Amino acid sequence: MLTPLPVCLAARLLTATALAGTFAATLAAPALAQDVTEVVVTARKKPEALSRAPISVAVITGEQMRGAGAYDLRDAQVLTPSLLITSTANEAQTTARLRGVGTVGDNPGLESSVGVVIDGVVRARTATAMSDLGMVERVEILKGPQTSLFGKGASAGVIQAVTQAPRFTPEQVYELTAGERGTFAATAYVSGPLAEKLAGSLSLVHRQREGQYRVDTGVGPRSESRDGDQNYDSVRGQLLFMDSDRLKVRLIADYTARDENCCTGTAVQVGLSAPWLNGLASGQGVATKADVDSRHAFSNRSTAQHIKDGGVSGEINWRLDNGATLTSLTAARRFDHRQGYDADFSGADIYYRNPDDFGTRFDTLSQEFRLSGRNGPLDWLTGLYLSSEKLTRRDSYVYGEDYESYLSLLLSGGASTTSLTSLTGLTAGVAYPDGGGARDIHRQTERNAALFANLDWELTPDVSAIVGVRLNRQTKTLDSAYRNTDGGVGCAAAQGLKSAGLGTLCQSFSNPAFNGLDMTQKLSDDAVTGTFKLSWQTTASVMTYASVARGWKGGGFNLDREQTSTYAADRDTSFKPETVTAYEVGLKGRWFNGRVAFDAAAFHQAFRDFQLNTFLGATFLVTSVPELTSRGVETETRITLKNGLRLVSGVTWAESQFGPEMVPGLPRLTDARASFAPKWSATLQADYRREWRGMTVGAAIDARYNSDYNTGSDLAPIKIQGAYTLMNGRLSLANRDETVALDLWATNLTDETYYQVVFGAPLQSGTFNAFLGQPRTIGLTLRFRR
Repeated sequence: MLTPLPVCLAARLLTATALAGTFAATLAAPALAQDVTEVVVTARKKPEALSRAPISVAVITGEQMRGAGAYDLRDAQVLTPSLLITSTANEAQTTARLRGVGTVGDNPGLESSVGVVIDGVVRARTATAMSDLGMVERVEILKGPQTSLFGKGASAGVIQAVTQAPRFTPEQVYELTAGERGTFAATAYVSGPLAEKLAGSLSLVHRQREGQYRVDTGVGPRSESRDGDQNYDSVRGQLLFMDSDRLKVRLIADYTARDENCCTGTAVQVGLSAPWLNGLASGQGVATKADVDSRHAFSNRSTAQHIKDGGVSGEINWRLDNGATLTSLTAARRFDHRQGYDADFSGADIYYRNPDDFGTRFDTLSQEFRLSGRNGPLDWLTGLYLSSEKLTRRDSYVYGEDYESYLSLLLSGGASTTSLTSLTGLTAGVAYPDGGGARDIHRQTERNAALFANLDWELTPDVSAIVGVRLNRQTKTLDSAYRNTDGGVGCAAAQGLKSAGLGTLCQSFSNPAFNGLDMTQKLSDDAVTGTFKLSWQTTASVMTYASVARGWKGGGFNLDREQTSTYAADRDTSFKPETVTAYEVGLKGRWFNGRVAFDAAAFHQAFRDFQLNTFLGATFLVTSVPELTSRGVETETRITLKNGLRLVSGVTWAESQFGPEMVPGLPRLTDARASFAPKWSATLQADYRREWRGMTVGAAIDARYNSDYNTGSDLAPIKIQGAYTLMNGRLSLANRDETVALDLWATNLTDETYYQVVFGAPLQSGTFNAFLGQPRTIGLTLRFRR
């Protein structure tokens, strides 16, 4: 069991890292460039210099994003060490983690431990924020619980993206990109004045890429031989009205449409069932040996995904006569996902999901009011947050024509394709009829209300105390309609005969206990969250701080079927709220007029009832793990040299570990390191620019290292991803004023093959597949700027 990181040890670590940063700054002093303007952040819902914000926050500027070829939040993770984002069976199942903590995204009933906020609007889940962001001003990664100001979850942190507001100076940027694997992109951004006090901007994006997997389609009916492609269009329009410094109104509308295929997996380990599947699929069932680098997949059913994501928001900032500022932020969004899914990941026709019967839709409305101001030594903020979320989840499992034959082989050890008839007493094709199966609909309504306040009290010119508090109330109502189109006759017959193998014959999606079952579940949570901080401007160059925070994420419902050990339908699929108590000490140093920056923090986060989602081979189980502790140290250094070289490096050491309590069904979790929690992660960005013969030339390289970590919630050893390094590179050539530029770029420069997630192939004991990260891609980008 982990104990809190001793304050003396934390102090020593921070002192050592501060001395290292100062030493590096001293060495670099003769070569330093002109003064560097400090980044302004809104991590505490007010603009302040990053060096003065008493919080561990990594900032990725829009310039860094564009230089690294990063267009969405997933791309941005190569630029900061604490953040890890992965996707599983489709793009709607995406998870973000900070400091080794995050919520697995395969179940929409689970909210994200790492919240995502774009232009002040909270997104329903991580996956709903993975679209192209257009012209980005900055991305702020707030580490540790942020529930005093952001609420709605955010027990492990917040990713806050801020897009570029319209400008009153005309600007136009056009890009054309072409590269390997059918990569093509065309983007346009236009901004400028529309009237004396009104400016507007418009961003248009089209991106496409061929699939990374070569697919054997087996017995069909699938004909698409590639998977994991990219094909989407996005538009974002903004209006900005400014009346001197008294009134500012910003309106944003965006829409993204995606039409892609995702996701198949490639074999990591092949089990004993492989010959049976190959026999059913005429030799095109599954791989006979693991060859991850080949990116060879098997799928006879469609994995087509269709996503439509859009919304509108309006933010009003009005400075009152007394100097206070009243802010109103209103937003409405819809995220609609439909997905085809080959549930057995093979070329045999075992079972699958149809796009019309599988998908998730979120309809969200939110309203936030804030009043902020300053009175003498008191800088204060108070507010009200209201939100409504309607979640519609359609789920299905459909038997293919090989389902009965495969179960017969599975239960007879490969001896017979008809043994099922003796276990059910039914003739072939009756127990699990082709096209039969489960069709469920879940409709969940969630209401959130919160009052919050934050007070900065300047005790002395150098010392401030910060107190934040939030009163939260959340209610959820879930209506579930379970249906078996075949009546679950196979499972019922096997139960009647008390046959062996009921665990296989009575999967939840074939269980007659769910015939015509309608359920309503309700829950409500009330929580008080908050933070207390002390900040001290130790010297003119160094600010230090210490904080304690209480975080919370509300409970919810598992939106998968749950059945008991006696094959009864579990009528309570709820799980507990997740809470965290976090301690942090940190420092921020700026030397040589900001040309050298060094930030460091030591943290200890104790989670209770951590919400964990685990794939059981056919369905998902949501479990509340009693204890999860994350502790460590993180640093970031930024140096700008006069020769045109800029260096940004970050290092995180984190221990994320479960407690000693046994977790039913998950014995490996006891005193074990959490999944997706590398002990070490580090990033390095090197950007070089200079003028040469009337041209501007540049070179950049971005690298991220992760030590080994397990990619499975059950921590099975086969699911370990070994240590690896990802590198992106870019060479640029532009005219002197950079109105025309050409970039030669590469992502995953060393063509590293790495796992996003390793998972057990459904109903195939001993077979494991993996969803992989993208392979190396090289291309060119031509840019015009006016």
